[in-house]
Amino acid sequence: MSDYIEQLKEIATCGHGWAEERAQTALQLTEDLNAGNISADEYRELMEDLVRTDRLDAEASNVEIKSSLVYCVVGLSKII
Repeated sequence: MSDYIEQLKEIATCGHGWAEERAQTALQLTEDLNAGNISADEYRELMEDLVRTDRLDAEASNVEIKSSLVYCVVGLSKII
C-alpha cells in the first residue's frame, strides 16, 4: 500500500494539473477511508470515478503519468 501512496505523492507534484488533482483526491480518499469517514464501497466507487477512461482520456496529456495514476488508484481500491 505504501508504494502506491508514495507514487501518488509524486504524481501530486508532477506539474500536470489534471494528474495532480486526481492524485491529491486519491490520497485524501485513502485518508478518509483509514479514518472511518467513508465506507470501503464508497471508497472503491470514488476511486473508480477518478480514473474513468472517457474523462481521463480527454484530460490526460502524458501517457506515462496517466498509466501510473491508474495503476495506483486501481491497486489501492483492490487491497481494501
